[in-house]
Amino acid sequence: MKNKKMNTIDVVKEELSMLNKNTKYTGLYITLFALAGGILPVVASLIPKIIIDYLTNQSSSETVVKAIIFLSGASLILSVISAVFNRLASVDFMGLRLKEYTKVTRKYQLIDYKYLEDSKFRDYFETATIALDSDNRGFEGLLNNFLRICPLFITIIALAVLLSFFNLWIVLACLLSASITVLTNKIYGSYVSKRKEESSKKYRQKDYYSRLAYDFSYGKEIRVHNLEKKLSKDYQNKSITYIKVVKDIANKKFGLGFLELLFVLFQDAIAYYLVIRAYFIGDATLGEVSFYIGAIIVLSTSLRSLADLISLLVKNASYSKTYFEYASDNKYFSERGILKALPEDEKLEIEFKNVSFRYPNTENYVLKNFNFTIHKGEKLALVGLNGAGKTTIVKLITGLFQVDEGEILINGININEFDKEEYKKMFASVYQEVNIYAATILENVIGTDKTEDEIQRGKDCLLTAGLGDKINSLENGYDTQLLKVVEDNGTELSGGESQKVAIARALYKGGNMVILDEPTSALDALAEAKIYESFNSLTSDKTSLFISHRLSSTKFCDKIALFSKEGLKEYGTHDELMAMKGDYYNMFETQGKYYKEGVEANE
Repeated sequence: MKNKKMNTIDVVKEELSMLNKNTKYTGLYITLFALAGGILPVVASLIPKIIIDYLTNQSSSETVVKAIIFLSGASLILSVISAVFNRLASVDFMGLRLKEYTKVTRKYQLIDYKYLEDSKFRDYFETATIALDSDNRGFEGLLNNFLRICPLFITIIALAVLLSFFNLWIVLACLLSASITVLTNKIYGSYVSKRKEESSKKYRQKDYYSRLAYDFSYGKEIRVHNLEKKLSKDYQNKSITYIKVVKDIANKKFGLGFLELLFVLFQDAIAYYLVIRAYFIGDATLGEVSFYIGAIIVLSTSLRSLADLISLLVKNASYSKTYFEYASDNKYFSERGILKALPEDEKLEIEFKNVSFRYPNTENYVLKNFNFTIHKGEKLALVGLNGAGKTTIVKLITGLFQVDEGEILINGININEFDKEEYKKMFASVYQEVNIYAATILENVIGTDKTEDEIQRGKDCLLTAGLGDKINSLENGYDTQLLKVVEDNGTELSGGESQKVAIARALYKGGNMVILDEPTSALDALAEAKIYESFNSLTSDKTSLFISHRLSSTKFCDKIALFSKEGLKEYGTHDELMAMKGDYYNMFETQGKYYKEGVEANE
């Protein structure tokens, strides 16, 4: 399916095809709903005619009673059928949307990480997934529009045939008015589509400040630094830009709506004149006048409803089209091989060969013709100033980013030859940015694992990470719910405690290589040293990579690599680098001086 060339009809066909493959009786539900819903307005229009004919002595009471009972019974049956099958079809529509939502969520988790840091991609993803975020927009909205269009077609055809026998000009006037509605809706839809990406971007910016104001993790900092006014002002400014887009769209709709109203008045004037004229010249009874006027109202309303629904369908098809393009676009996935992860007991050697890398949408290289090796079983510390490329090296090793030039080898194998999911198994990483989930403290480490061995291993990892005292102080221990997002009585951990949970996760996962990218920045120096000592003993048989601003925590490493913005500047053991009395020596002495002064001041 070449989704870039899809039009509205193609999108409708695609969704109906998906519906047919995933549900059993939806086609039957739609057919019965369309027949019942389409005939019901025609039947209802006949009841006033029969009553008026009786009142004007055009029919006997017995005939009238039978007709009313029959038509009322038919109306009741048709209403029930319409309601039941509308509900059944809608449930199937929602089920299909939720199924697609699960698929797109899974795909998002597999997208190359570099795109997640790209604001253009995030805007595109936001626009694409709008199709799945509610039951009245995009994917499910289109199916609901189609469902409601079907009975309207039947109603319109039936009434148009009946009215054309009376006076064809009435039908033509109604069709002209409806055509203007279709035209104005098309113009409006094109305008909305043209500003769709701008609207998504402005909404995302506004929503960021809105969510920031309610984010627990920012609460203290906002209050301590008096950021309330700034955030309110930023939110107000972004809201104004978003509202301007919404206002422009609303003004466009108002102007086109006024034009549409003029043609509706023109249609009504012609139709009612022809009906009244027919009565006065004896071509229609009073009951027929009632029926024709009712039929004109229903036909006119149905045509306008059809036009509106078609407009909505086109709009929702636009969202669905973008979604289909995203769902079938594989350019966000790098080509990877099929190799399995190396056995966990096999130590890794990481070799950078002439690697050059720059972040997406930037010109400057973070690494250029970079050559570097982390040897098997080696404990290597990366140190240096911010912006020197330390975290970039970690992202490249773990496969979050792909090199622009050169290659990275693991035990002599290009990392691109490994299956993406298998590749992840070889690394246990802890980053400075820690994410705690709304689950128990134990589930934050072991996830959905539930065997007794897994549970015990998760508890051991939490203890090793230094959370024993904290867990013992909690009423529910390992089963304590974290965060207040889901549970009002959830526990909020400190920054240091959260980092220890993340460290416990890495210990639990295992793997061939352990990477610590400043995971203890929220801990004091002594607590950090204790954690690193624990890792030192636990990773004795693994290749390990440590990044820290505190040079005292890197003394236990086999080698230390100091980076500057120019690249690798110094390399060796702690003692070798201290003997060189270069940048590492100066940084170590400076940090030691500040730490010593801090301790003396506290004493």
